Amino acid sequence: MTALIRDIKIQGATKGPLAGETLVVKANIAVKGALWDGASPALAGMTAASHASTVQNALDAGATLVGQANMHELAFGITSDNAHFGAVESPSGGMAGGSSGGTAAAIADGTATLGLGTDTGGSGRIPAAFCGCVGFRPSTGRYPGDGVLNLSTTLDTVSAAASSIDRLIRLDAVLAGSEPASLGSLQGLRLGRLTSVFWENVDPRVGASVEGAIGRLLSQGTTIEPVEAPELAAAIEQTALPLVIAEAKRWWSGLLSRERGLTLDDFAKEIASPDVAEVFQAIASDTTTDAQLEDLRRHGCARIKDLLANAMQGLDALAYPSVPIAAPALHKTEVSVNGVSHPLFPLLTGRALAASLSGSPAISLPLKGFDKRPLGLELMARPGDDSTLLGWAAATEAHL
Repeated sequence: MTALIRDIKIQGATKGPLAGETLVVKANIAVKGALWDGASPALAGMTAASHASTVQNALDAGATLVGQANMHELAFGITSDNAHFGAVESPSGGMAGGSSGGTAAAIADGTATLGLGTDTGGSGRIPAAFCGCVGFRPSTGRYPGDGVLNLSTTLDTVSAAASSIDRLIRLDAVLAGSEPASLGSLQGLRLGRLTSVFWENVDPRVGASVEGAIGRLLSQGTTIEPVEAPELAAAIEQTALPLVIAEAKRWWSGLLSRERGLTLDDFAKEIASPDVAEVFQAIASDTTTDAQLEDLRRHGCARIKDLLANAMQGLDALAYPSVPIAAPALHKTEVSVNGVSHPLFPLLTGRALAASLSGSPAISLPLKGFDKRPLGLELMARPGDDSTLLGWAAATEAHL
């Protein structure tokens, strides 16, 4: 299954809120003395001088690190089909999703109870849904961001994963330096069903499974209302990829110059996965100016945040399928939904990018779908409402 690429044993503190828990860490997050290579031969031999703050916080809270997780090479993809270390498979079959596929798969197969990943455009939530664990993208800035091989300094965040919502809540509190979220109430919870982006191009079997889960919440006093944001899809498409490409060029150019003495073009030739090498070649040739990049940051992201805020007026959160399909077979790059062929990358990332671009917290809760295949119900709240969202998620888990 290739969930882990390295067995690393680091004992955490003997006492703390995570004592007795086991932890896996995605290979693009720094672990002191270990390879810090993003699961890529292009960074062979590069080691971390210190733990990322998120890793240190988890160890100080009592977690024991048991391994470094495989991932989509350098985090540029959503399949975790790694040409160097091997493709990550979900324990229930099919691809694990990405780019944090190894983290989710290791939790799902019982290797660990907790995991750290990263989420730029769904990289923590997509694999959680495909593998059947809890995956949480916090509000941007909630967790420390040091010690990460970045793609986009605007969108990136360390993400948390766990085998249960209780464990996820304790891990979140440790990473954020806050009190654990309290159990919320489903009575009076107001959810929105935003059709644009979130419910489009969904396999009918997936849609039925998620609708059934929402129906169980309605029986507990939750309400759901249809809402629209017709400009959202275009705003995401116009902002996301140009922003990531421009920021990646600046971040990686600096790292490669300092650490490897390489240009982006030379670096791309050492990448094992053809799709990732192609992306880095595109990054190398990007011509986005600083002024254009600032416009994407200030106006592109603000537009998406405003569209979502307007759609959520009078609501507490949005509810939608974490993924529009069940996990496809390994090595797939296109899938058919409702008789129409779709490239896998935009199909999976479109809905996930809304939270990333707006800086909002979003959580994927495991849902047993058709043929008992893992799916996810995702809830997204307003930026900063992390603890409240986690409280609702805890109340929701019992009914899924």
